[in-house]
Amino acid sequence: MRSERYKRMMQRCALLLVAGTVLHFFLGKADPSFLAYPWGVILAVNYLYLLILLRANADRWKWVKGWYDRAAYIASLASMLVLTLLFGLIRQDGSTEGLAGVLGFTQMSTSWIFNIFLLHFTTVLGFKAIDDVWHWRRRKLSNVLIHVSVFVIFAASIFGSGSKEKVKVTLPLGVPEQMGIAHNGMSARLPFALTLKEFTLDEYPPHIHLYNKELSPEFVVVEGKGSVESLGDWQLECLEYLSHAARLSADSGYVDMQHVGATTAALLRATHTGTGESAQGWVSCGSHIFAGNTLMLPDGAQLVMPQREAKKYLSRVEVANMKQTRTFDISVNHPATLGPWKIYQMGYDSERGRWSTISVLECVKDGWYTLVHIAMWMILAAAALLFMMGWSSRKKSKEDKA
Repeated sequence: MRSERYKRMMQRCALLLVAGTVLHFFLGKADPSFLAYPWGVILAVNYLYLLILLRANADRWKWVKGWYDRAAYIASLASMLVLTLLFGLIRQDGSTEGLAGVLGFTQMSTSWIFNIFLLHFTTVLGFKAIDDVWHWRRRKLSNVLIHVSVFVIFAASIFGSGSKEKVKVTLPLGVPEQMGIAHNGMSARLPFALTLKEFTLDEYPPHIHLYNKELSPEFVVVEGKGSVESLGDWQLECLEYLSHAARLSADSGYVDMQHVGATTAALLRATHTGTGESAQGWVSCGSHIFAGNTLMLPDGAQLVMPQREAKKYLSRVEVANMKQTRTFDISVNHPATLGPWKIYQMGYDSERGRWSTISVLECVKDGWYTLVHIAMWMILAAAALLFMMGWSSRKKSKEDKA
């Protein structure tokens, strides 16, 4: 009987996945703008009233209990853990490539799949919290506090999503900036000033492709001098590798140069595995200062090095207001937090790449911050209560043994 119940809960999660996928393909990204104040508050109040009403009639409507029993709770929690894990592992850059991009997982906060599962889990948790409050005399106070506070946090994240204030700021290096562009395209003034102190970008190793009217999907990775790789019918040997290179003239080779605008260059020897024909020369992706270069092969194809992909980029930003000045290291998926504001890394000058002198940040204010803050303190109170109860239980056990 119990296994059958778990099976039905997993089937429910599968249906939610199908529903989220269908909505994503037909409606695109989930738009929370309809939850802007005061509609978010109105819907939240009615949502809570509906949960209380259903719980009050659970004895009359037996199906309601199926929303907060152990199987429903575990299934909804497991599905949310999986999606949260994907949220952390997948780069949130809004790309539409690959399965993750097609399903909207590269911008998880606007994914229908994620939001439907989030609402499902919040509903199950809401029923559980109401049931705990309903029978508070038979429940541990710590459990009641935890369930209620976590429900408040998740409900606030849903119904408060449309009330968030978003301001996009482009920061030049070393120049304080307090103005940005709001989501409606109008100028907005922030209650603090941002100053970009340093921008760093790590890149993946360069890729070498064959080009013959179009870029080959296959490529080899150049790790350094002495590496030997096969690409199509060609064997490529790296004779020299410069991560910071410059070309002084169109007829010269590349030389090592630690300078702004330095590019990546590799001296390659290509040998055809069938005919033995070979070619040797520099291949470079170029930069905003120095031109790139390709190597022409005897069969008419070319070896090319596209621009290197960003692996990680980070902005060291000084945030100053009337009360304090703090410095944060902000990167993708690692925002800075200042009161009700979160500051996210959004982009940089892609043309200059690792030599970018600007950073694009998005400052987001959560209008439900106070409510969430109270819920967080409730969780801390529950943790302290659990610790005290555990300490008291251990002390009593020692006294009984004595």
